[in-house]
Amino acid sequence: MAITRKPAKAASAVASEAADAADAFISGAPDADADAPPAPRRVRKGRKVQITLTITEPLLQRVDELAEQLGQSRAAVINLAVVQMLERGLRLGGGE
Repeated sequence: MAITRKPAKAASAVASEAADAADAFISGAPDADADAPPAPRRVRKGRKVQITLTITEPLLQRVDELAEQLGQSRAAVINLAVVQMLERGLRLGGGE
């Protein structure tokens, strides 16, 4: 039995396989889907999601005063206000 060389592949087939391997490698990268918007990062606390809210100091004082009057937490008062706004609508300009 004679020893023979492995037949050489055509140059175009080798280039095609290399391109396919490169595409597979690149598409497997963590940032490969850069066009898609990043998923929002969420911190879960039970059934709730933690958010960051920025408000003015005077508004925060009013919220804290109301929370104390109602015997509720600041977060509970803010949640209540959001629920009421969503259920009853939002009036802008203070008009009745």
